[in-house]
Amino acid sequence: MKKFLILLILITSVSFAQKKKNSKLDNFKVKEKQVVPIQEIRNFLKVNEYIVTYASGDFNGDKLLDAVLVVGNEKEKHNDKTESINYKRNLIILQRNTKGNLEKTLENEDVVYCYKCNSSQGSPLTSIVFKGNTFSVEHEAGKVNRWTRIITFEYEREKQLWWLIKDAASSYNIMNSNDIQSEVKTQDDFGFIYFQNYDAFSEDLTKQTTR
Repeated sequence: MKKFLILLILITSVSFAQKKKNSKLDNFKVKEKQVVPIQEIRNFLKVNEYIVTYASGDFNGDKLLDAVLVVGNEKEKHNDKTESINYKRNLIILQRNTKGNLEKTLENEDVVYCYKCNSSQGSPLTSIVFKGNTFSVEHEAGKVNRWTRIITFEYEREKQLWWLIKDAASSYNIMNSNDIQSEVKTQDDFGFIYFQNYDAFSEDLTKQTTR
């Protein structure tokens, strides 16, 4: 009888603990990341343009949702190997004003690789990633021999300026883990380059004054 009581107490204790645990799990909810509605983003498209991708975030800390938008030309999707035109993709920074409306603050068409640039399989752009007051433009392409390039900008909230903080590139062979080449440039290498002056395709990463 004594053994039976001890066993009953153990079963009851385990059952109570399990219910308590399940109760906590039932109350746990994953907080969904807020996203700017695509209807708002479409307002910034011009004729023959389409949304390649965009990302949402509060880069200036005012609790209002801003966005970074990549825009492409509709003609780029029909570009083939015989076509000599590489249509540029525009990267646009959208900030929400005090009235709650998004407005264009900066743009640069020399950040994002064009459709099929260094990528015969299509767009090398993989994503735009927001993190706090920074965002990164991520590229990757290739088959067996692959390359990546991740370009990161930071928003200086006091001065209300965007500048480049990192430009990281790598190349590797997926069949050989030892064959990896990488280069990471930071402000120690290139100094202060404002977003609007950055050129991913220039050796010194800045736009040429002759353009």
